[in-house]
Amino acid sequence: MAIAKEKLSESFPGIRFTDAIITAAYDMPDDTEPYANMIAECETPLSQEKLVNVLKEMEKEMGDNELMRSKGIVMMDIDLLEYNRHRYHLNDWERPYTKTLLAMLARLAMILVLLINTSNTAFSQRTTQKKQDTELLGKAVEYYQGGKYHESILAFEKLKRHYTLTPRFLAYLGFSYYKEQQYEEATENLKKSIPHLSAYSPKERAIYIYSCAESLFYQTQYDEALKYYQMALPLTEGNDKGDILFHTAFAHYLKKTSSHTDDIQHNSIDTITKDTVTTLLAEAMALYRANTATATPLQCARLRQCERMLQGLRGKQED
Repeated sequence: MAIAKEKLSESFPGIRFTDAIITAAYDMPDDTEPYANMIAECETPLSQEKLVNVLKEMEKEMGDNELMRSKGIVMMDIDLLEYNRHRYHLNDWERPYTKTLLAMLARLAMILVLLINTSNTAFSQRTTQKKQDTELLGKAVEYYQGGKYHESILAFEKLKRHYTLTPRFLAYLGFSYYKEQQYEEATENLKKSIPHLSAYSPKERAIYIYSCAESLFYQTQYDEALKYYQMALPLTEGNDKGDILFHTAFAHYLKKTSSHTDDIQHNSIDTITKDTVTTLLAEAMALYRANTATATPLQCARLRQCERMLQGLRGKQED
């Protein structure tokens, strides 16, 4: 419960919690251990659908999944009871512990009103600041989702001065830096977030891991870039996997030579590296050729580059 409060507080500045109460487990076998329950209230710019998705991702991060529930174990359950005066989970509203917690929340609201009315200016300023920060977080996410990466960086960095960003928000910040070609800052934030993203979809994780690998690549940190390319590889398919193989080949090559030219000469690298690069480029080329219908212009160009480079590596002459 303490971890849940921490995660919710990070994502929703200004959130208010009741105390936790211990109750019997409803709709579960009689021998089920009792549960701890609490209610929280907050303001958020997220839509109802996006808010529910955030809450479900938090449940997964805390170990809740279908396998555990099939065994009668609920690691964490975070339900949305009310949004913009529309109620959900109507059966839960009738449970005695819910009514008790709602009464506690009402008393908490009355105390807050009393405090605000009798508090000094500093308290009022803090309350206003939290509301502004909540709005700023909403803008930061909107900027990110809208591809306004510079604005997203400014907003997230401002929040970062006062709050600990969740792993996903750190990933948003790192990816924004990557898109703005600020690779050192991208690497710093993505490295911190990636180990904590196991609950997210493979496709989303691959984006952040690949961006981290690319950021390291452009900083000529090829050994470390290769580690992240390897992490991203099993999470991708089609042309995306082709891109990883393509850059992995370059990383292996550039480790062995100071030249960054696109023309790889037959005798410029040792046999082992040449075989590795040849294999990777051939695999990338096969994927590009198999997925031409969905290829971007850049991927089409990489296909042609693979063909030219393989001719040089195999000692063939261009027509």
